[in-house]
Amino acid sequence: MTALRTPAWRIAGSFVSWLLFVFSFAGLFQTSGVVIGLGGYCASGGPYVIETQCPEAVVLFAPLGIFGMLVAVGIGLFVAQHFGTPLFPWAWPILFVGLGIQFLLGALGGASIVTNVLLGVMFVAMGLVPWWFTIRGGAQPFLIGTATASEQPFAFEERRGRDFFARARPDGEPITPRPGDWVLALGISIVGTALGAWLSVLAFRAVGSGA
Repeated sequence: MTALRTPAWRIAGSFVSWLLFVFSFAGLFQTSGVVIGLGGYCASGGPYVIETQCPEAVVLFAPLGIFGMLVAVGIGLFVAQHFGTPLFPWAWPILFVGLGIQFLLGALGGASIVTNVLLGVMFVAMGLVPWWFTIRGGAQPFLIGTATASEQPFAFEERRGRDFFARARPDGEPITPRPGDWVLALGISIVGTALGAWLSVLAFRAVGSGA
């Protein structure tokens, strides 16, 4: 574990965690859209005749999305550590709000309107309410983390005490985040997010087309 406690590993960990999480989530997001379009259910395998067969991309990306997101959060916690935009407080709202939006889109498309609206509103609420309580003490730690890549802690004045999603700063003399610290932390998460989403769309289409 000592070998992972270097600035290079923390930067890489932040980037990989966001790329993998968004790749996995985008795959699950696309999967849910396909399933909703099929009427809300499908199946694959088994000894019985299946009325609605799941597309190959759904069979692959449904489990891959779930386990990939869990692995990504672990990478963020144990490799990126305190550096960069922390994935673990954002994973829950991204997942639930994203799936909630997919349900609402399904309702707009005329698929199981009442059910999809109820599920969509419930999922969005389940994502936004914890997120609000998470950032109520201040957004800085949830945008750029609590330390530089070299584990120099950032100064941060909490307004309402620490939330259970927040992580303690590492030991050391706190410094005020510089513009470069904001650019590096946010830039890594933004690039990782964009690349992960793009690769996920390409992979989903490739599997769906049988390539």
